[in-house]
Parts: sequence; C-alpha cells; structure tokens
Amino acid sequence: MNQPLPELERLPSWKVRLLERIQNLSAVHARVLMQGHPEYQPHYGEGHIPIQSWRAHLRALEADRGEIEIHAAAVGVPSVAIAAAQAAGQRGLQWDEVSHAVPTLRHGEDPVRGHMVDGITSDVWQLEHMAVISVEHRLRGFDGRVARDAGADAQFEANMVALWARADTTAHVIGVTAEEASQLWERDGAGWQHLAGVVRGYDDAELHERWRTYAWPGIEHEARRGSDDLVLAHQTHAELDLAPPTPHVLIHRATEAISTIDPTMSTTTAEIGSAVGAALPDDSGRDWVSEASTETGHRTTDSGPDPGYEL
Repeated sequence: MNQPLPELERLPSWKVRLLERIQNLSAVHARVLMQGHPEYQPHYGEGHIPIQSWRAHLRALEADRGEIEIHAAAVGVPSVAIAAAQAAGQRGLQWDEVSHAVPTLRHGEDPVRGHMVDGITSDVWQLEHMAVISVEHRLRGFDGRVARDAGADAQFEANMVALWARADTTAHVIGVTAEEASQLWERDGAGWQHLAGVVRGYDDAELHERWRTYAWPGIEHEARRGSDDLVLAHQTHAELDLAPPTPHVLIHRATEAISTIDPTMSTTTAEIGSAVGAALPDDSGRDWVSEASTETGHRTTDSGPDPGYEL
C-alpha cells in the first residue's frame, strides 16, 4: 500500500487496525516462508518432523490472517484495502514500514482506550460469527451426523454468554458513545445477510471445525478472567443504556438472515433458531457480568480464537 487509499481516511481507527493485523500477519508469513524453513541436519534421518512443523506454522498464520480478512470484510472494510494490505505484507512490509500508511490511531485518540475498543470489536465479531455458525450447524443436520456432545453444546452457549459479558463490561468501562455503538455492534440487515452468506459458503468440514473451535472451554475462561480484571481495575464505570446485543438477539438476527437468503429453508431455519435460542440462559442484562465474576477459576487456562483484549 505505497499510496494511501482515500477510503481508509474515512474508516474508524479500529477498522484500520484490522488492516494492520492483516498486513503484519502476511509479512510474518512471508518471512517464515522465505527465511524460516528448517535446515536439514544429518542426524535427522528422514527428518520429516521439522519440515512438517514449518508447514504447520505457515498454515496457522494463513488461517489466522484469513479469519481477520473475513472479519474485516464482514464489517465493511473495502475489499481493495484488504487486498492491498495482504499484498504489501506478502512483500515483507509491516504496516509501519509503508510510506503514507494511514495512522492506526487518530489524532488525540487514547491508545489504551483504542486497545479496549479492539477488544469489544473482537468479542462482538466472535458473537455474531458464532450465532450464524450455530444456526447453520444445526441446519445442516450435524446433530444427526456426528455423535451428539451435550457438553460441547453447553460450552458453546457458555462461551457466548461470557464473551457478551466481557464486551458489555468493556463498553461500560470506557463509556462507549452512541456513534461508537452504532459502528461496533449495530449490524444492519444487509450486513447480517453478508455474514450469513459467508458462513453458508463454508463447506461441512470448515463449518464443523469452526463450531468446534468456538466450543473450546478456554474461550469462556479467558473472557471471564478478562471481565474480572476489568472490574477490579476500574471500580467505577459509565452508566449507559447502550449494550451489545445479547446472544438471544444475535441468534434471532442470524436466523432471519439465513431465512432471507434462502427462503426455501425459512420454516426449518426458524425452528432451529428457536431451539438454539431456547438453550441459552434467559437474557438478564448486566446480571451476566456478575455471573462471569463468580465462576472464574473452574475452567481450563487455554484461550480460544482471537480473544478480546483485556487491561
């Protein structure tokens, strides 16, 4: 991205930081590809483990970048900007190494607050993605094709609750404005249909892999710990009427979006959406934050995909 794209000047800084992450991951991938391959040693014999580890590292970097690209596209970052960031990274250039790069923080923007906005962005994205994946997973009949794992189902729901609690807590701590709330979590119908179209484009293996990833207990652990740390670090927070959409609302919106892009499945989708929503705890506003603070410590310590940021 040697020349600035006019579209970037109008993007909120958190979207610019998504582009920064895409470019930097692409640059790391390029470096590992070109310079990070293992050197064969005579005592290796067949020596397949080092080369397999190198390839696995490359695939992991590519997968991480791909998820951020899906996120960026789903929140309206121009496709030309995403492609430009990836191309610059593939040339080995980090974001801050490109001339005319758009600043990732606007003039006067608090970097700590920006970091916490990124956390809300990450959590809301995971919640929206999970909502559509959950409905689509049942719509494709995975419950009948793989052994039913009630524990994974319950964990998926618990993860949604914990992510919502952390996003809500963070929003109250930083005092999210109405304009920020509109950008961060008020996805319109067209946006939901775009996201549903992306998820519907996953093949069965991709869909189930993502569903299983989002059912990882470490997601709940990390989100609950993040909520607790925020509460301890900030004894006071803004009194806001604004809050991210609850998991129930997100499941409803995901159901509507899938039904809209595939009307032939509207009845089945509505039934599945109701079943998924019924499995979640009742919406209880900020009571979920209290729940997140009382159960910390009983989960595993591993974190899930793209965890939200904490302070």
